[in-house]
Amino acid sequence: MPLSCRVVVQAGEHDRSTCPVSAYIPWSYESSPHVSIQEAKSRKTVAGQVSRHENGILVTWLADGLKAGQTQTYVLKGLTRSISAETVTVLPDLESKKLNIAIGGKLFTSYHYGREWVRPFLHPVVGPYGVKVTRNWPMSEDTPGEHRDHHHHKSIWVAFGECSGVDNWSEEQGHGWQRHRGFLDTQSGPVFGRIVAQNDWCAANEKKQFEEVRDLCIYALPGGVRLFDIAVTFKMTERAVTFTDTKEGGLISVRVATSMDVTNGGRIENGYGGINEGETWGKNAPWCDYSGVVDGKSVGIAILDHESNPRYPTGWHVRNYGLMTANCFAWSRYRPEAGVKGDMMFPKGSQTTWRYRIYIHRGDARRGRVADRFLDFVAPPKVTVE
Repeated sequence: MPLSCRVVVQAGEHDRSTCPVSAYIPWSYESSPHVSIQEAKSRKTVAGQVSRHENGILVTWLADGLKAGQTQTYVLKGLTRSISAETVTVLPDLESKKLNIAIGGKLFTSYHYGREWVRPFLHPVVGPYGVKVTRNWPMSEDTPGEHRDHHHHKSIWVAFGECSGVDNWSEEQGHGWQRHRGFLDTQSGPVFGRIVAQNDWCAANEKKQFEEVRDLCIYALPGGVRLFDIAVTFKMTERAVTFTDTKEGGLISVRVATSMDVTNGGRIENGYGGINEGETWGKNAPWCDYSGVVDGKSVGIAILDHESNPRYPTGWHVRNYGLMTANCFAWSRYRPEAGVKGDMMFPKGSQTTWRYRIYIHRGDARRGRVADRFLDFVAPPKVTVE
């Protein structure tokens, strides 16, 4: 008799469109590596993806067309084979030391981890209309008119400027390193692709300070809109480490395409309505968005902070010249009049995780409905297994 169950998804107080949802099902992974997901009312089949979970499986899909206050019921059935071709593919390029991530057969981004780079990063980052929403320089010099400042600003990256005295932000003389040690997991599938990388954060002499696990989950949203989660986990394996108060850093950072800069007509907006650098730099907010025009198309990219993160909502080191980074440590730089420092000490043996969601959309924050995507992240629909 085939495995089967019903899952009810409640929208809550807001509309949900292509919203990632997950349900824990107490089936063994071996008996049901794939599932069929069918809307009970319309009998429409939607793509689902299975991950291993303690004492069961985690099934993930995109809930769509769910209005505020409504519910959708799905029937989940175990299958022996996949019902859908892979939509997000993670393909290794061993020669170039990168992983290419494609959605619907089209390149979305690549994760670069080779030793020729000081730190891993994502580039290019392709959004709606097929335009690249982050700066190409210094990885490529083929884009006329790009600003060529801050050599260490590489598209989308993770870094911090003072880790117990080690500069793991800039690429000036004596800088630290992030050395790729391997992939703990890579996964392709009809709903998401996943990359879990292990990095060592090192001093200038490449002596390890601590370990990082970087977990990226890229969802298969349609129409060129892009959404991915990134979890950054620090493991203090060697000794205690202090992240010292400095504006030079961010646990997730973006350098937008030069044509999107505020100085070129772009727009910064945060979750409290602050506009551009004067109202957003150093301010705490649950999200921040940078939008502008690339190749004649209006696009934007948002970083969403999760409420489970230390020091939520984060402060923002965001500039009119195109930088946007979540930095929760720079208290004395943001508010020097308060006379407090934002140092954070991580004891030896400790483990701390920050979670963010990156949303690449059409138009500015309002047109892209960034506030709704933020609620999908921190207050997702309620899922009940019957």
